[in-house]
Amino acid sequence: MSDDLPNSFFQIFTVRYDECGPGGTLRASVHMRLLEELAFAHSAALGFPLAWYERHRLFWLVRRANLVVHAPARYGDALIYATRVAGARRIMARRRNTVRRSDDGTLVATALVDWIFTENGTTPIRVSEALTTAFPAMTQPVVPIPLEERRPPADAARSSLWIRRSDADPMDHANNAVYLDLLDDAVVRAGGGAAVDAHPRTYDLQYNAAAAAGAELFAVAWRDDDLWRYRLEKPDGSLLLHGSIAYGRAPVDDAQGLV
Repeated sequence: MSDDLPNSFFQIFTVRYDECGPGGTLRASVHMRLLEELAFAHSAALGFPLAWYERHRLFWLVRRANLVVHAPARYGDALIYATRVAGARRIMARRRNTVRRSDDGTLVATALVDWIFTENGTTPIRVSEALTTAFPAMTQPVVPIPLEERRPPADAARSSLWIRRSDADPMDHANNAVYLDLLDDAVVRAGGGAAVDAHPRTYDLQYNAAAAAGAELFAVAWRDDDLWRYRLEKPDGSLLLHGSIAYGRAPVDDAQGLV
């Protein structure tokens, strides 16, 4: 809950054993899963549960995400996930999120996520007036910040994969958090295990399209100075997601939001 319920909300989650990867630390994708759950809970607390969205065939999809994993979390840790609506613009809304240990307040992760409002999960439409009334912060304008697309070099590591049925969410496509697991896998295969295990590390991602269960895709990863870059493509080369992992340094936030 929150003292400023219309704009802010928090919940406490305890890290489960199956959410931890090699080395015993919480996977980055779990942060995205729980932040999605947190956004749902915040909306439901203001009278807009999932059933409301389903009844009106309206859905939020992640477009941009900047996730910084500042410190590790391990099995049994109680973490406070907090979200705040930072503003909106026509078809999108922005949330700022923090994750802290409940016992000592240690900052574990921060994330800034841009959500696109859609009809039927496919067509972007203007954010509902009912939602902008419920979340007063949506009247604050924010500027979308696209992520520059980088083309991979000829020697970039390339591997094929398939979206499993278990990767699909109720909208019948790979959940946004699945893409982080695919990114980590590709970077590790390309030799970037140190980046995936580092604290701090920053994921900067742009989601272009969704993938259905059973889809064959290609992951492309390559080193670029102190970054590992990544692309997820269809066999015809069309882009589903692109982004990077920066590690060993914490980013400096800018006035707009995304870094």
